[in-house]
Amino acid sequence: MAELIVAGALTAGGGAGVVYGVRQVRATLAAHSVAATAAITGPLPARGDLSNLPDLRVSLESSGTFLGMSDELLLARVRTQPIVRFKLNHGGSSISFRVEFADGSRAAWKPTQTNTQTIPRKEIAAYRLNRLLGLNAVPPAAPRAVSRDELFSHLHPESLEALPRIKAETIFGPTGETLGTASYWIPVIKDSGFDKPEGQKQVQAWLTQGEPLPEQESMARQVSDLIVFDFLTSNPDRYSGGNMKMSPDGTQLFYMDNTMSFFVDPEGPAKNREVLFRTQRFSRGLYQALDRVTAPTLERALAQEASAPYEILTPAEIAGVVGRRLVIHQYIEGLIAQFGARNVLVFP
Repeated sequence: MAELIVAGALTAGGGAGVVYGVRQVRATLAAHSVAATAAITGPLPARGDLSNLPDLRVSLESSGTFLGMSDELLLARVRTQPIVRFKLNHGGSSISFRVEFADGSRAAWKPTQTNTQTIPRKEIAAYRLNRLLGLNAVPPAAPRAVSRDELFSHLHPESLEALPRIKAETIFGPTGETLGTASYWIPVIKDSGFDKPEGQKQVQAWLTQGEPLPEQESMARQVSDLIVFDFLTSNPDRYSGGNMKMSPDGTQLFYMDNTMSFFVDPEGPAKNREVLFRTQRFSRGLYQALDRVTAPTLERALAQEASAPYEILTPAEIAGVVGRRLVIHQYIEGLIAQFGARNVLVFP
């Protein structure tokens, strides 16, 4: 199936680049398919000792800000600010809350829960990977454990009717706590429309060889970056509807809702492959930053979250990210061989 999608994406241009691209991506998928057989069961292992890893400070450069605020400032808030209210969010299949802190700031918080498509620790992984790539589109996220008593006693009055569901679906450990993830709450967002038919048509025109270069270059670059990021994280939920949000003025795209991601398959979900392999314009900066995505750099980047009592990603999940990075590299190299780097790496 993956080979058919690749072939369809590349044969639109014809020529020797078609053969090169198909062969290279096929070889990559075959070489790394063994990682997809890994099965992750049971509790996450405790954090390992990373002191023997080499100094990777160059690979851990990040923008360090989100909406003009320091990441560390926002992380300190979501980690330590006293919680005064939990309000259940509506509209999704998972349990998630808008949390209000004592200082007036807010966070989105998801507990460990019975919905296996929502794994809160993966939001932390998405944030750390986003910064490793030099991007600032994922809101800062950190572990936040909450006790049963704290959650139930601070529920917003409007959420009390959902208490039976919250009790049934939230998983508490032996100590009466649930290990969740808190992310900075973006005050105002709106739908980008890029996951709807008209928006998809617009994106396709922006990112296809032979089409005029887009006047909205910044937004076209952000969408291209999101496609690469979602393939790396193996996140098919982006295209399920309503998960492509942007700032009210339409200038910044936010990569939110990343808890259904980081599967071990190095080929990625079919939907993500389809979207990646019909994209033909990319950011030169992000393409170069992909070299940072190795198992050691990912381990070190995730270890920056010192408060996590568990491995944020398992070794198999990390191997899946590295395998998908190789697929992206091979695909873009095939496009460059066919169309030239100047035409493929058109964004900064």
